[in-house]
Amino acid sequence: MLDLSRLSPAQREAVVAGDGPMLIVAGPGSGKTTVLAARIAYLVAARQVAPSSVLAITFATKATRELRARLSGLLGSEGRGVDVTTFHAFGLRIVRQWSEELGLGPGPIAVYGEGESRAALREVADELGYDLERWPLANMARALERHRLGGDTPAAMAGQVAALAERYEALLRRRAAVDYSAMLALPLRLFESRPAALRLYQDAYRHILSDEYQDVSAPQYALLRRLAERHRNLVVVGDPCQCLYGWRGADVRFLLEFERDFPEARVVSLDQNFRSTGRIVDLANALSAGLAYHRPLWTDNPPGEHSCIHVAADEQAEAAFVAGEIERLRGERLIDHPGEVAVLCRTNRQMQQLILALRARRLPYRVHGSGDLFARREVRDALAYLRLAHDPEDALALARIANVPPRRLSRLADGLRVRPVPASELPSLASRHGPAALAAAEALVALITDLHARAAARAPAELLDLALDRSGYRAWLATQADGAARLGHLAELRALAGQAEGDLATWLAEVQLGEEVASGLDDGRQVLLATIHGAKGGEWRVVFVVGVEEGLLPHSRSLSAGANGSASVEEELRVAYVAVTRPRERLYLTCCRSRRWGERNEVRHPSRFLRGLPLEPVERAA
Repeated sequence: MLDLSRLSPAQREAVVAGDGPMLIVAGPGSGKTTVLAARIAYLVAARQVAPSSVLAITFATKATRELRARLSGLLGSEGRGVDVTTFHAFGLRIVRQWSEELGLGPGPIAVYGEGESRAALREVADELGYDLERWPLANMARALERHRLGGDTPAAMAGQVAALAERYEALLRRRAAVDYSAMLALPLRLFESRPAALRLYQDAYRHILSDEYQDVSAPQYALLRRLAERHRNLVVVGDPCQCLYGWRGADVRFLLEFERDFPEARVVSLDQNFRSTGRIVDLANALSAGLAYHRPLWTDNPPGEHSCIHVAADEQAEAAFVAGEIERLRGERLIDHPGEVAVLCRTNRQMQQLILALRARRLPYRVHGSGDLFARREVRDALAYLRLAHDPEDALALARIANVPPRRLSRLADGLRVRPVPASELPSLASRHGPAALAAAEALVALITDLHARAAARAPAELLDLALDRSGYRAWLATQADGAARLGHLAELRALAGQAEGDLATWLAEVQLGEEVASGLDDGRQVLLATIHGAKGGEWRVVFVVGVEEGLLPHSRSLSAGANGSASVEEELRVAYVAVTRPRERLYLTCCRSRRWGERNEVRHPSRFLRGLPLEPVERAA
């Protein structure tokens, strides 16, 4: 039940505001999720707005789960009627509903993750004769994404990128597939070509709320504006000091220019920090003073402990200090369990020494997200079977498992990796390799057809069991030398699938896009290792920010960014600001005098961001 008396005056102002556009500038720890949930609950309970006419859009599946849980607590069963989704899930839903109008045909839509997108891009680049030595695939993918999302393309490359985009999108249409960019671009194309479709969504959603508005890209901004342009009931929440995703097209100017786009907008500032101690808030204010849109935070919380700086000899000593300090905190009962601690890195490559140090101390840990799990071969194989259960025409998924486990289709599988085809064409190709290959191909197609027929009525975890058993994959894996470990990874995958909140298609889309899916194996009592970007939105009693050095934070890319250097360094300062505003009670910053990168041992220097911060040196032996 909604209790307005528990809100601060500023929070209450945002919750009970009347209709029309509203910008909520919410600093770290100011209770923005509380305000979002309370605003929706107020609309439904006090204003009698139909739950189904409220659309709340977040950036990550984890945020949607949290907001749904808050709404269930405030509204009970009515809370489940509110449409809480991510930008990409909402875009994918539109694409599926209008797939024929968008040229994708009537069948299931395949969702391409980074691996599948890169494979398709390589095909197109080869067709166009582009030299991947001179234009590496990773750079090509970034240029293509920026072009398709409406970003700037250097004039010298405009023709090449446009040709690449045209050919790449044609390939996706032939395969009835979408990728990250298409889920944003295609709904906008639909609304442009079919105003009646836009009107349907405008009539369906009379109140729209968007979280993390500082990180919207041009297509996301356009989508929100189109949906809200008739009723103008758009509430956005953001903080310009926490804009981190410029490299993916995020542009803080959409937040800064909200009042220009909506002159009648109400603006509410949430500057009170309820999360952190006074000293941590003071440090955050000192750090953010160099940001263009800095708004000081304040708190009624006690001052708390001094924030600490530790200078280590190298990355091994740094990791040993972190692990030793966590063990000390636990031993002195300053934390209840290791799950109250997060260790934040600027890059993934910093984590290996930390993992070794935590293992040496027998401290339980987990790495943020499930990237390592989804990179494993057996997990990708299992997901390919699920993708085929969803869409038998998913040619790239078929190419992956055509001969896994071995079914006498090795030569055919080699050809499919070069020229993927849907399952319906597999027997015809197999017939060229003899009767045994044809029989194996027909059996595989029959399995895929059966899985597809069962997909609508089975939960993702059940369907996974069926696929692994009926295909013989689980039994085959058990015979391999490393079978036990690999079966353990499949058990982790099944635990994740068992937590899926939507249908198979929705869960697969989250996995393919690298979303942090819910894990049934995390008991919340493990030290979290995460990048700073991955920790955004989280909070812990104790936070270690490691590698606060020139070249890491700020990252070396920002220091060699040429004309855009100052903007790049400012984005790095925002990254640091997000990091230091995660802890509730204790903050540690660490840096090294030297650090090994590959075969090189480099002299390191403390980050420029440390200058002037209220920090207490700590040399405690680890």
